[in-house]
Amino acid sequence: MSDGELSIENFAYLIDSKAHDEVKKIIEGGHLFKGFPPLAIAGMHTNGTWVLEDFGTKANLSKPSESSLAELAEHLQLDVDHDILKDEGFTPLMLAVMFGPPKSVEIIIRKVGPEGIKEKTKNSYTAKLFANCRNDDTIRQHFKSSMRHQCEPCQACSLM
Repeated sequence: MSDGELSIENFAYLIDSKAHDEVKKIIEGGHLFKGFPPLAIAGMHTNGTWVLEDFGTKANLSKPSESSLAELAEHLQLDVDHDILKDEGFTPLMLAVMFGPPKSVEIIIRKVGPEGIKEKTKNSYTAKLFANCRNDDTIRQHFKSSMRHQCEPCQACSLM
């Protein structure tokens, strides 16, 4: 598949087909989809967990995008608040929290650790904030257990 043929849809097909070598080549080649790296797209994909497991590292899963979410959201027909569409600096974790399966969120959190969870967009949105807005208790639970350890001064949130 040439770069001219490489669309988000083609990448999704490679994920579904478990085309390990082709996916690896795309990730290592630094390809971007509407300004977002392949691992961010994989984190949003229902079957993308194997990509995160095989190729995700703390470094490449913590790296924020330099693009706004507007073009990607329009292409994928995602329902996103106007303020968030114009923001920049989304990590693969943030996108997985907003649009991916709970298993993707779990894998990314395991790989990025507490530092990766604390990342903020340009407008200071965090993955935890996105988790609180998503109607998925499994995803929210990942943040309750992982964030509890970071509130050393008062521990008030662990009492709620």
